[in-house]
Amino acid sequence: MQKNPYLILGLKPGASREEVDNAYIEMKNKYCELRYEDGEIGTNASKMLDKIEIAYEDCLMDIANRESEATYGSSYGEIESLIKEKKLDEAQDLLDRCETRDAEWHYQQANIYFKKQWHSEARTQLEIACDLDSTNQKYKDTLERLKKVMNQNAAGAGTNPNEEQRANRAGYTNPNVASQDQMDSSAACCNALSCACCADTCCECMGGDCIPCC
Repeated sequence: MQKNPYLILGLKPGASREEVDNAYIEMKNKYCELRYEDGEIGTNASKMLDKIEIAYEDCLMDIANRESEATYGSSYGEIESLIKEKKLDEAQDLLDRCETRDAEWHYQQANIYFKKQWHSEARTQLEIACDLDSTNQKYKDTLERLKKVMNQNAAGAGTNPNEEQRANRAGYTNPNVASQDQMDSSAACCNALSCACCADTCCECMGGDCIPCC
């Protein structure tokens, strides 16, 4: 398990966004050069770069959570705690009870959708949050990171099972994707037709006619 992300970046827990950004850039530049060294130095530098990336993301998330709690009070803070604990239904219930649907509300909704891997819905909520509060760097950064995730996932073909489940719950299915029963039925029809044609050929050879029209 990776240790405290602030310590990896050489900072004290609770450091500011500016301190985190500066430490991240400094350490990344340092180890980017070392990773081209031969032997163990280069190997360790590459591993350290991976740790730095993870630590940076964790620090940004922690800073965002601290800012949310300071700005919006305990309600959103409790929702974020539930999301971290993967209690998504409880988080959604608490979020639905919020009277004000402000930028932070849509940001928290995006977090829930992202945890459910509903990336398109999460992106929509983040875009709304950015529109409502265009100066909020947390919303902008989260949206950009989500776009990167979606672009990486776009490289893989196929239907997202979560999207198919949502479609089925909404009462429709993808018209371009045949169900297994439909495919099995089609295969059975083709086999029956092939057998009938073979039987007709044999009957004609024997002087009969299994299929009169042929």
